[in-house]
Amino acid sequence: MSSGPRFIDNGDGTIKDTRYNLMWMRNDSYQDLRKFIGYISSQKHSALKYVEAKNKERFAGHADWRLPTKQEAYSLYAPDSVILDTYDMEIHLDPIFPAGGGYNTWTSNARGKITAYVFSYNCGAGSHKETDSCLNTSARLVRQDGPSVPLPQSVPEMKAEPGLGGSWR
Repeated sequence: MSSGPRFIDNGDGTIKDTRYNLMWMRNDSYQDLRKFIGYISSQKHSALKYVEAKNKERFAGHADWRLPTKQEAYSLYAPDSVILDTYDMEIHLDPIFPAGGGYNTWTSNARGKITAYVFSYNCGAGSHKETDSCLNTSARLVRQDGPSVPLPQSVPEMKAEPGLGGSWR
């Protein structure tokens, strides 16, 4: 672990996380595609197709981009930092990441073809969501960038609010 800043902008569209030796894409899929995406949907754009496209183009010189685990997504949650998503809703990411992205991110934690885990940068929790759903969901890709460092093991689960049917907002 470095004694300098936790996040470093590499100047190539990526952010280095010195605490966990991860490299994150600076933009999420919403910022790149200007649309929200499902996980494995038959739509033109999906989280898995986005990963495939970024690896095919060797984004920032790398072909090992992937969806984060829910622990990796949670590791970016910064309760004391606020930036705004595309709808001007507060999300808690370090301001090294640009405002205007998605409210949450798909992760690699899937239950077959039915649901995948979505982590919310607004409340610091997540839950499983149907894989064809694309409402307010984007993908922020990551890759390992050095020796693995243990990540937070426990990720809070989303609490459904009465009358909202467990919706994100």
